[in-house]
Amino acid sequence: DCSKLAFALRIVLLLLMAWMTLLVFNSTLIVVPISLGRLLFNSLPLLPISHGIKCNDLYAFVIGSYVIWSGLAGARYCADLIQKNTTRVLLNQIWKWCGIIVKSCALLSIWIFIIPVLIGLLFELLVIVPMRVPVDESPVFLLYQDWALGLIFLKIWTRLVMLDQMIPLVDESWRVKFERVREDGFSRLQGLWVLREIVFPIIMKLLTALCVPYVVSRGIFPILGYPLLVNSAVYRFAWLGCLLFSLLYLCGQRFHIWFRNLHNSIRDDRYLIGRRLHNYGEKL
Repeated sequence: DCSKLAFALRIVLLLLMAWMTLLVFNSTLIVVPISLGRLLFNSLPLLPISHGIKCNDLYAFVIGSYVIWSGLAGARYCADLIQKNTTRVLLNQIWKWCGIIVKSCALLSIWIFIIPVLIGLLFELLVIVPMRVPVDESPVFLLYQDWALGLIFLKIWTRLVMLDQMIPLVDESWRVKFERVREDGFSRLQGLWVLREIVFPIIMKLLTALCVPYVVSRGIFPILGYPLLVNSAVYRFAWLGCLLFSLLYLCGQRFHIWFRNLHNSIRDDRYLIGRRLHNYGEKL
């Protein structure tokens, strides 16, 4: 009886220890990523675009898990290099990948943060502010909301460009540029070329679309001496007016090209330009 009781007690202790081990293991898998993610979230309020952002445990868990996974993958890669190569080769690889990471992080920061903020701010000035904010009130811009909205528009635009569905709106060269970046990847990414051919043109166009209406509404129009309410209304609808003017200008250019091509085709058909003429007169 004592042996059976001792055996049953050992079984109970074994199950209890297994349950405690499983509990500690699962708690560690949940608590450590969430704690690391919360630590990273606590540094976000220092950024100027994080007004009103709140920590979410789901996002904290995902971010913490990715950070831990990246650290483990980097440690494993370094251990493999140490086993297979010398210290000099390892240092060269570390220096190479540090340069690639810094270059990629700089470009991704501009592409993921700066450009979406500009796109979202432009969309808010074009659509949301004229519709929702009265003329006699000043609009309040939440940059983190503009960033999220701009990121969605940027993703849709890039996807349509890669699908070759934006020929009337953008040049064919954009798809070629994006395909070149995708083929190069992170390891062969040409940072200066990406900045010169992709990032800077987009930023300059967005800054032009943001700054020109502001200069017109805040710097030029108030000189005319209209009341404050009129100046506020002009400021409120300046971006929308510039958009309509740009669309009319583009439509005018498009119609001009169409009419010119029509005129040239009629002229060519009338005077048989570009065709071989045959003499069907009397034979000698």
